[in-house]
Amino acid sequence: METPDTRSAAHPLDLGGEAGDDAREVRRQADLLAQLLREAIAYLDGEAAAAGVDAARAAEGLRPYEELSADEAEFLARAFACHALLENMAEEVTGRRRQAEGRSAGASRAVTLRGAVEGLAKAGRSEREIAEALARLRVAPVFTAHPTEVRRRALVDREGEITRLMALRRHRLPPALEAEAREALFREVALLWRTRLNRPEKIAVADEIRNVLSVVRQSVLPAVAALYADWQGLLTDAETPPVLSLGSWLGGDRDGHPGVDAAALRTALEAQARLICDFYAGELRALWRDLAISSGFAEVSAEIRELGAAMPDPSPHRRDEPYRLALEAIFDRLSAVSQKLTGQPVAFALTPSQAEPYDDPEAFIADLRAVAQSIEAHGGERMVGPRLKRLILAVQAFGFHLLTIDLRQNADVHARVVAELLARAGAVADYEALDEDARVEVLLAELAHARPLRSPYLDYSAETAKELAILDAAARALDLYGPKALGAYVISKAAAVSDILALLVLMKQAGLARGGARPETRMRLSPLFETITDLEQAPDILRAWLALPPARAIVGQAGYQEVMLGYSDSNKDGGYIASRLHVALAASALSSACLENGAALQIFHGRGGSIGRGGGPAAASVMAQPFEVIPSRMRWTEQGEMISRRYGDEESARRRMDELVGAVLSAGARQQISPSEAHADRLARLRKGAFSAYRELVYDNAAFEDFFWSATPIGEIAELNVGSRPASRTKSRKIEDLRAIPWVFSWTQSRFMLPGWFGFAGGVKRAGLTRSELAEMAHFGRIFPALLADMELALAQADMELASAYAELAPDQGAARAIMDVIRADYEQACELAVSIRRGTRLLDDRPALAEWVQVASDSIAPLNRLQLELLARRRRGDDDPRLKRAVEFTVAGISAGLRGTG
Repeated sequence: METPDTRSAAHPLDLGGEAGDDAREVRRQADLLAQLLREAIAYLDGEAAAAGVDAARAAEGLRPYEELSADEAEFLARAFACHALLENMAEEVTGRRRQAEGRSAGASRAVTLRGAVEGLAKAGRSEREIAEALARLRVAPVFTAHPTEVRRRALVDREGEITRLMALRRHRLPPALEAEAREALFREVALLWRTRLNRPEKIAVADEIRNVLSVVRQSVLPAVAALYADWQGLLTDAETPPVLSLGSWLGGDRDGHPGVDAAALRTALEAQARLICDFYAGELRALWRDLAISSGFAEVSAEIRELGAAMPDPSPHRRDEPYRLALEAIFDRLSAVSQKLTGQPVAFALTPSQAEPYDDPEAFIADLRAVAQSIEAHGGERMVGPRLKRLILAVQAFGFHLLTIDLRQNADVHARVVAELLARAGAVADYEALDEDARVEVLLAELAHARPLRSPYLDYSAETAKELAILDAAARALDLYGPKALGAYVISKAAAVSDILALLVLMKQAGLARGGARPETRMRLSPLFETITDLEQAPDILRAWLALPPARAIVGQAGYQEVMLGYSDSNKDGGYIASRLHVALAASALSSACLENGAALQIFHGRGGSIGRGGGPAAASVMAQPFEVIPSRMRWTEQGEMISRRYGDEESARRRMDELVGAVLSAGARQQISPSEAHADRLARLRKGAFSAYRELVYDNAAFEDFFWSATPIGEIAELNVGSRPASRTKSRKIEDLRAIPWVFSWTQSRFMLPGWFGFAGGVKRAGLTRSELAEMAHFGRIFPALLADMELALAQADMELASAYAELAPDQGAARAIMDVIRADYEQACELAVSIRRGTRLLDDRPALAEWVQVASDSIAPLNRLQLELLARRRRGDDDPRLKRAVEFTVAGISAGLRGTG
């Protein structure tokens, strides 16, 4: 087979006239939005301005941009970015229609929990076996504040309104309504054109909390409530257990983030409590409007009369409406809960409550159940209605805390704080100088008794004081909000058993852990293994941990051991292939380590949105877990722009969560078949070969670091006001010190997509794998096919002609050309291998709808890339005009929108 042509004019995805109905629909919708944007520019800025944008978008090459003034460049960048945003919305509308019709991109109908249960029943599983599987099932998306959301909240809201209006126009409207809908759409597009695309300064942690909670309030809350309502009846003789919960890192993730402290944790908890209490209050008000049942026409239970007596309504018109009186009493106690947790009554309360607050969510649920049972007893189940049932299910899922917050900190910070506490207490002079065995001995001795190391009479360093303060805040939060308010304490950069024990010693200082013969903790301990070396060592570390008496007591208390696996840093460390295969190998070995010690394993997947950071189709990734891993318990991160894209509307949020819960149940019930020794050997050879090929270019080539900083917009990305977290852990230019997000972000912008594929072809060559062996691996394996499918998407999104143009920005062109030769050769070979392994003819021809979307996106953002190249060239020449900086930011936003992702 010939190597696919990688030029933009003949991209491996070029479908010519073969585009299907979905592609034509996307283009039709995109053409309408583009026309409306042109109208808006002409209406607001003049016909000449609109014509100039048209001419620039139609131009080829870089020459048309070389003569632009700074003002013209900024104007064009904003226009191009808006075009990309609107074309992305066109695809979004078409995609939702496609999913609503029961189709997805080249695949069968999405997995759901109900479908998974029905599948188990058809496979011969008994109701008892299905009930046991559901009882074990625990799935949780965890929202994080990773800085990958380029769009401002105002833009996200504007996009939501435009997509809503576009969806409305799907229906055949009368001419008058069609004209009205088009005019409303024009106004929204014009408002988008007048909306600032970039942030003038970095957002604060409180802003990130508000942004994510706005998505939770708008779509996630109603989606979860609707899902639980839909899942009722899955079992004949029992209620569906709480299989789905929600987590968050907002206010708790301190790793490399100086802005997250005890105050941030309190802010997050209070904001969540306020949101959920207000949500419940709104539902109670709606129930109050519905339940105007008169005692003259229906009996009520004694419990309802007792509830109503506690809150007499002064209106004579409601004295015979016992359910309304009971709901007023429930509302008043809920408002008292809000006052206790946030200092404010619920949003709909006219005055502060004088009632006794509920002690816990269970007491609130008991009153709601009393209402439901009374209605059913004196009118039948059909009289209860869905709203009350959904409210009860929502309280079961969210309590008064809404999202379960994890804490996270780097193991190095823990070591420094423990060292200071030990030294100030006179126990150990220099803990950090000890070897691993000595550290473990010291820490076990500290955990053997209840005495704390900290003293209220000593002053500690700022770092130690800050860490102790957030631990104290966590302990108070558990007292105030309940045991589900906080979840896991994630230990970043975990590399030894002492890293786990050090955290236990710190938690003991705040009452989050108790020492003695059988230690206890109020939070789970979750070591995070991120680099290739850490992933290789993880099973031995876990075995050593589980062999310790404190571990056996703590894991026995929780019922399982959680381990977090990092996709992002392992990718930056060893490349896409080595990262994915090492994560899978670690998951398998960790599962075996837990089984050997009589413990269950819960894997927490630290996945980003892009292929290079562990992204890809969610259900497929769950089903691709190693055979040895039985994923009945699973958590995964939802980061940055993926939160608004996957959860921005109720239907999308519902579909995403239902699919993942269904996939985990299906994967947990699959037949356990171990791969052959030959298959495992081939994967091991590929893993080592790909790691070697990647490291040879990225870390062993002395010229690569300068190439990266000059041939990608990494410097400009580091200056973006995307999130509150710094782009690098230090001020170093070393790739080792750069965070994974800007690393992937930069390669995405410059169209290399390198973290999503590089190392595969070189790894195959070093491993000595034949085409027939690769085809056999793809046919019989579980991990390798998913890896290939995700890689093929990254290859399709790459554009080597544009990437080569970015490489020309490098000052040392001799070194740049040599590096590009390596990258281009690996790309061409990877394209040829990916297609030939599955016996295709071009990239993604087995997934035509996805191929069509990538083609549309590539066409949309090509002008943005060309303009960005000219802007970067000027900045590289020393032009620091702030208008050019803003223009670069606009191109970054537009390219991110077109590719539906950043890093």
